[in-house]
Amino acid sequence: MHGRSLTLTMVVLELACILLPGPLSADPADGAEGEEFVVAAVQTELRLWRSRDEFAEHMSHRVVAAMKHAPDLIVFPEDIGLPLVGLGDADLLARARILEEAVGALLQRHADEIGALMAEHDVSPPRALWLAKHGLIQQVYRETFAALARKHGVHIAAGSVPMVLPDRPTEVHNTACLFDPRGRMHIVGTKVNLVPLEGAGGLDLSPGSIEDYRVFRMPGAVVGTIVCADGWQPEIARRLVDQGANVLVQVSANPEVWTEGTRDGWRDSLFTRVQELQVYGVCAMGVGNLLNLPIQGQSAIVAPRDWTADGSGILAEAISATDEEIIVAPLDLGRVARNADGN
Repeated sequence: MHGRSLTLTMVVLELACILLPGPLSADPADGAEGEEFVVAAVQTELRLWRSRDEFAEHMSHRVVAAMKHAPDLIVFPEDIGLPLVGLGDADLLARARILEEAVGALLQRHADEIGALMAEHDVSPPRALWLAKHGLIQQVYRETFAALARKHGVHIAAGSVPMVLPDRPTEVHNTACLFDPRGRMHIVGTKVNLVPLEGAGGLDLSPGSIEDYRVFRMPGAVVGTIVCADGWQPEIARRLVDQGANVLVQVSANPEVWTEGTRDGWRDSLFTRVQELQVYGVCAMGVGNLLNLPIQGQSAIVAPRDWTADGSGILAEAISATDEEIIVAPLDLGRVARNADGN
């Protein structure tokens, strides 16, 4: 018990350090603009994982496949860490047909711990479930992507994960993190605009704060990460570009069937922000079927329309809205600087 307490204390201290205000850097000298910066959007299946090893192995396969294109940045989708809530309860969740059944079964199995957390923090049963599970979720997520970033010497925008931040012990935020090649985790944003599934009537996650959004400076680029629905809010993208972002990353998981109408609707998020702010954009989408909930979408790498030969603003786009895929594009970040200077 003492060893566990010491470990948790160290985690809290580390989180407190990476939550200090201001832009983040991989190293003090990072952030110089380069002429070509290669990004890979890794469209990835979201599913309940039977073990931490299964999760780590699948993410490793996705990173290895992306590394064939020698990317400077690999981007994973929103909620990549959310299905880790099932760790330790795979037998139980295998019998669940829909999300509500799964949550109910977890609440019943962990009733004593959840009841104690509800009484201690005056929170709902779903929130207490996240508080009970967040330590394991965060540990597996962090260890997996830290190891992959170190092994391959690459920056990874690792989608998002439900996370309890040290200054908000009863809140659980949909949190975007970026890992540098040394394996260090940097929190770069918390989702402000939750969809109904995430809100009080569903998973009961906590709305984040626009002040949590900050850029990450790395060799050749300044990256600003936006969590899904926040891409429809111009002030969030503007905040990141005002901090120096020349690449906007949107990590997303769309919990509905993907149609042409849905695709057109998504043009009002990252694609529109890119046209307004004259920077590049990368959207990585989750896919799959999570407890009978369709997760569908087409990942895309976009630019201002007049920066593309056909005027579409699309540099690369996934073919499928339901299968895993990797799309890659080189970005001329010097063009962002020249555009800002009026040349």
